Amino acid sequence: MSAQTAFLVFIALVLLVFLVARTRPAAQAGDRAITAAIDAALAKEFTFANQQIEVKTFDGVVILGGFTREFEQAKRAVEIARGTPGVKSVDNRIAIRTGH
Repeated sequence: MSAQTAFLVFIALVLLVFLVARTRPAAQAGDRAITAAIDAALAKEFTFANQQIEVKTFDGVVILGGFTREFEQAKRAVEIARGTPGVKSVDNRIAIRTGH
């Protein structure tokens, strides 16, 4: 590989890293907005159940964790997450806990 080719490859890699670094903060802000919107919708939908549901968002992929007492609550939480603008997919990890 010539020095000129190596230099061009280096410049291309630096440019690529720069572009990725510039877009990442915007993605993080979008993820925070998605999480906040889902948290607010869950708080409105479930008076106390939302306190056991944790929401995390990574590049538009929402992960729902925690637990609910009823299957229908978990199902509704997934529906709310899927209906939120910017959500690409939902990973439902909500456990159903019955009993006291």
